[in-house]
Amino acid sequence: MITENEILELIEKKRQNYIDASLKIWDWAEPIFQEYKSSECLAGLLRDEGFQITSGVAGMPTAFVAEWGEGQPVIGFMGEYDALPGISQEADTTERKPIKPGGCGHGCGHHILGTAAAAAAVACKDYLESNHRRGTVRFYGCPAEEGGGGKVLMNNAGLFDDCAAAISWHPTDDNGIWSINFHAQQKVEYTFEGGNGASALDGLNLFLMGAQNLRHHLEPCFVVRSSILETGDEREGELPKRAKILYSYRAHTGAQIREAMSLLHCVAKGAAVASGCRLTAEYKTGYSELLPNRSLERIMYSKYEKVGTVPMTEEDWRYAEKMHQAMPDGCEEPTFDLMRLLYEEQAEDIIERVKGKPYNDVLYPFREIEIHKPGSTDICDVSWTTPTAQCVVACYAKDTLGHSWQEVAQGRSGICMKGMLVAAKVMGLTGIELFSNPEALKAVREEFERKRPNYTYIPLNARTVTENGRE
Repeated sequence: MITENEILELIEKKRQNYIDASLKIWDWAEPIFQEYKSSECLAGLLRDEGFQITSGVAGMPTAFVAEWGEGQPVIGFMGEYDALPGISQEADTTERKPIKPGGCGHGCGHHILGTAAAAAAVACKDYLESNHRRGTVRFYGCPAEEGGGGKVLMNNAGLFDDCAAAISWHPTDDNGIWSINFHAQQKVEYTFEGGNGASALDGLNLFLMGAQNLRHHLEPCFVVRSSILETGDEREGELPKRAKILYSYRAHTGAQIREAMSLLHCVAKGAAVASGCRLTAEYKTGYSELLPNRSLERIMYSKYEKVGTVPMTEEDWRYAEKMHQAMPDGCEEPTFDLMRLLYEEQAEDIIERVKGKPYNDVLYPFREIEIHKPGSTDICDVSWTTPTAQCVVACYAKDTLGHSWQEVAQGRSGICMKGMLVAAKVMGLTGIELFSNPEALKAVREEFERKRPNYTYIPLNARTVTENGRE
């Protein structure tokens, strides 16, 4: 019978395959819904390990499902591979140096996120195969996390319906379980079209006044963002014919977002009626909040304690020190402020252990955190269909901001690759526990079944609505 320690050794033996894949994906840095090379790279890696590949799922060419084994339980691993626009950056540099000005870069670590999840799926396959156990290992190749809602679309297509539990992770600058919650969010693009005496600029200005007034009626947890995409500037002798604005709401729950979006649409429709414009409202795929599963999170944490954090060498510490110099002055304080918010009475002990270090090598204590992180992810939507948990691993110098060129610059480093392998091991052992310990999986499922009926989940789907202000 193959043991957990032998599984960890197998991951190490295959490490170069995973490093090669992640570096290729970093080089390609493909944007949302265009991750053709990246998705095929991971599909090919899994195909070579004996997985059956189903491509183009949920109507997305770069989405796929890889499956090995048969029967129950089905344990899923979620991988991402999309890059962010506008933050192309040369590797290992401490100054802003785009490889391609305006190009994409992996500023959220998805080049290692998807690869580590694939490695974890392979580890579970190796365990089941060697020990002649039944069960199905499933890898979800998820495109377009950065604003496209790939997992929302996959969830809507029923791809997670028979999954007993779903496991993932995220590269960060710290170590622990993401036992926090996240904000639900949705964006909408309003276009005002004038003509025949109607001014698109009037429509936009009326909307802005109404939307500003609506903010006074939103709950304090709301985060509001907007960007004017077309100003509707007047041309000599002509009324403005077109104006466009992108509006975004974040809040604690999807229910809050739906209600606020309904009110905002009333504001936009009223502006269209008052100005005589035609209104087109293009709602983007939104993300819900998380349904936490503490049982699964605790299993994952116990495996993290076994695996440990990234084994740092002197060379790694020198690299972290070098890259930390690219951070802005005072960058530690926001890190510590967030620790105090999330870890409360435990925070000062953590701060004492990491203060002044260029890299965070501390595994944070497990804590059930009810606070909503000021960010959103489509993994949350999966959590309403099947129990879901994520760990985080420090793959970058301490205080590195997500979605930054500094994170892109560190994406090929030895620390980053080691962090990817730590995540693969933690996720792999978590999956193996669910395959080998029916009581553990039962507890995870029972918590999910107990919590799930207390909430109504309605996905924040994309849609387009047209209103004619002259009718």
